[in-house]
Amino acid sequence: MDEYKELIGVLPLSTIDYAFAYGSGAIQQKNENKSEKMVDFIVVTNDAKQFHAENSQKNPSHYSLLRLIGPSLLEKIQCNWAARVYYNTHVNVGKRKIKYGVISYENAKQDLLDWRWIYIAGRLHKPVLDVIGPDEKMSDLVLENRRSALHASLLLLPDSFNMKQLFSQIVGLSYTGDFRMVVGEDRNKISKIVEGNYEELLRVYEPLMAEDARLSVINHSKIIQDGGTAAIYHRLNLLPSEVLQQVQRKMNRQQKRQRDTEEVIFALAHRHDVADTVSSAIGSIIRPVSISQTAKNALSAGVTRSIVYSMAKMSKFLKSK
Repeated sequence: MDEYKELIGVLPLSTIDYAFAYGSGAIQQKNENKSEKMVDFIVVTNDAKQFHAENSQKNPSHYSLLRLIGPSLLEKIQCNWAARVYYNTHVNVGKRKIKYGVISYENAKQDLLDWRWIYIAGRLHKPVLDVIGPDEKMSDLVLENRRSALHASLLLLPDSFNMKQLFSQIVGLSYTGDFRMVVGEDRNKISKIVEGNYEELLRVYEPLMAEDARLSVINHSKIIQDGGTAAIYHRLNLLPSEVLQQVQRKMNRQQKRQRDTEEVIFALAHRHDVADTVSSAIGSIIRPVSISQTAKNALSAGVTRSIVYSMAKMSKFLKSK
């Protein structure tokens, strides 16, 4: 942990409410040496403009030429486009390289509660390393996000499954519809995360499973859920608002009718394509965001760093094929 605190310590921390490390440079994955990896961070700031003002003065080399536009416009680029995250990448800190994304507290809250972009939310479905611990409000947001991930995953699973299948579904949620899983990402990424973090996933999700009256954990090899219409309707109602809006749009478009969300959810609970509909709704959120955020990351990184980063991703992708 001390190493990660030192790495994030190069940033101005006066406005940072929460910071966590994620990815294969911080969280162990099967058959990976994390000490050789770039460390990915997310920092949540209560004042994006002030953060960029302080950081561009303290660490001008972290930025591409975009730093010349000033903190006000950097804040606008961060908070008004794609997943509302601004990344600086391939930053040398001692012997390690880091990449850090900056998001405002309000945008983080919107994503964790509503799944507006499923970007920060998706990263926090999985185990992360808290480097600057969250306050009580942020902890509650992270917990609610993970509870939503559990409900969504259960809707995508059959009535009987095992713990590994559940964790694979949870970890895989944020990759649904992401074009990088077609080209650019390690195709074994989900299984590596699950197998490398099984105990930590248990620590995070077992308490949430224990409080779910519609779920029976016989053992790690057999979990049974209530697959009845009432249970499905209950879980659908607990999905984040952005997912429900996408479900409503999709079903109204298909049936050429205008129904409110409650009517649509009731109708869907009686159908046999719940999993496909929910998965499609999640993918319709992630797909455009993955494309726009990748373009934004290339802009914030600059040409040279973007090429280096893309080549590293493509190398991992080709090795996994």
